Amino acid sequence: MRPPLIAIALTASVIGCGEIEADVGNSDDELATENGLSSTNGLSSSNGLSSTNGLNLQNGLSSTNGLSSTNGLITTTTGRTQISYMVRCALPAGTSITKGSYTFQGLVGLAPEWQNGQCDETCQEKVSACLLAHVNTAGIHVPLWLVAEPTAVGWGQDPEFPNQEGAFFGNVFILGAHGTDPTKAPQYYCTGAKYNINPPQGRIGSTQTNPPYVNPFGSTYAACATNYRCATADYPYQADGFKACNGWNRVVTVWRQNTTSTTTTTTKESGSMGRGFRWK
Repeated sequence: MRPPLIAIALTASVIGCGEIEADVGNSDDELATENGLSSTNGLSSSNGLSSTNGLNLQNGLSSTNGLSSTNGLITTTTGRTQISYMVRCALPAGTSITKGSYTFQGLVGLAPEWQNGQCDETCQEKVSACLLAHVNTAGIHVPLWLVAEPTAVGWGQDPEFPNQEGAFFGNVFILGAHGTDPTKAPQYYCTGAKYNINPPQGRIGSTQTNPPYVNPFGSTYAACATNYRCATADYPYQADGFKACNGWNRVVTVWRQNTTSTTTTTTKESGSMGRGFRWK
């Protein structure tokens, strides 16, 4: 089975409302050369990440048995980029793991337990939703606003990001999770109310080349909200995003700007009305 590769850029998105700096140690240059989570060199819909490429979900990322410092992902540029974003999604700011000469910094903190312990189903689905939300098949820098139920990210809206693109959910680590096709790692999305407003290349609503995810609701642009396919956030955040979709209870909702950029964003106050992180 061909191992899936992930190529993601540090400048690919915005999450919540704090500021984020480049902090991947020796991997910084690698992150600067890629934009988005590429589907060609990125997540494969037919391969899971569990117990492959030097990764074992039964052990903490800091341990040798959890993430090898000599085999698999750590040995390639794209593999180290993958590690960087798994660590960023899973661990909180101020924590890090070191593998050989590489140090990978935490940031979002969706699954802090994975630093030293097992990444169970909840952990897998939180990290998966975070990774899927970064998919950009065109390799173009697109700032995004992400919200989710876990308090590490939280609910809220930012006036700079008025267009709800959609929601992302699934499990990139395990083949056949939740009783799905046993030959594939389930990776899903559905569309938000404004997915087709100024859609940037490589994102939902625009041209995408072999994206790793599919819409489970029957068509490419099937909406999250139609017929209550997805449960909205609890009051008073119902308009912010979705907390569950199609039986998956760990969901990330993405908002986009009215315009897109092909260069890195400048650091500034976002004017957010929510909480979480601002991804530079």
